[in-house]
Amino acid sequence: MNLDPKRFIGPLISFGLVSASVVIYLTIHGLPWNIQQDETEYTVFEIAEFSEMLEESSALAQYGGYLWTLNDSGANAVVHSLGPEGSEQESIPISGAENIDWESMAHDGQYLYVADTGNNANTREVFTIYRIAWPDLLQGEARAELIELRYNDYRSGSPTAHNFDAEGLAVRGDELWLFTKNRGDRQTNLYRFPKIPGSYSPAPQQRLPVDALVTAADIHPETGELALLGVRRNRQTYLWRAPTSDEGVDWSKMVETVIQPADQWEAVLWDIDQQRLLLTHENNRRGFAGLAVLKP
Repeated sequence: MNLDPKRFIGPLISFGLVSASVVIYLTIHGLPWNIQQDETEYTVFEIAEFSEMLEESSALAQYGGYLWTLNDSGANAVVHSLGPEGSEQESIPISGAENIDWESMAHDGQYLYVADTGNNANTREVFTIYRIAWPDLLQGEARAELIELRYNDYRSGSPTAHNFDAEGLAVRGDELWLFTKNRGDRQTNLYRFPKIPGSYSPAPQQRLPVDALVTAADIHPETGELALLGVRRNRQTYLWRAPTSDEGVDWSKMVETVIQPADQWEAVLWDIDQQRLLLTHENNRRGFAGLAVLKP
């Protein structure tokens, strides 16, 4: 088989020095959309093992020198503060909120946004994003404002093969961007709507061909780079990074990363304070929930 060496020059030049603890391999593969992508595998570094109180940690946010997380699906309406390296701090109840199936967090300089958008069996038609003021959270007593969401293209039925579950919420400018977890076509739809209280029925703005179940999202507040997390049928977790603009996600410039070790990775966060990517996983394949770091 004859290989053209020119195909490999660009990707190889882009490599810098990488820690010996990080396993890297590069493959060039054709995707169904005729896009050539580099695939890079990283071993993430565990920096905190959570107690049983956070065994279903499935979201991350950052503010006031703290990280913030929550438990999903039927837990109390409570958010938890963590130290910068994941040490557990306070648990703060949120009045005016109910945890039907909390799945994600997003944040800006004024508010925390909690996405009650889980919909495993497609039994829900109305969803809520809770907006919570940061000063109230720092004082240990907070009340939520409501952003109500209905999918403009919602269809009932198909409990195991629908496209109306969502676990990835991010802030971009004046909008919230919600990325769905499509059990039907295994892609992700992007819904965009204002981040102020009200009722909205957005139509999907984009469909990204991830061939996976998306479990988390974050957008870098300075660069606009999207980080998207998801799991494929082989139970392997992938991280996709792509630039964004007011027009949407530029998927043609996507970079795909394989995350090791395999686990139920449920949250991703651009850690602005320390210039790194943080991830959390639930108590699943390795017997504990925790916080890990990946330095892109």
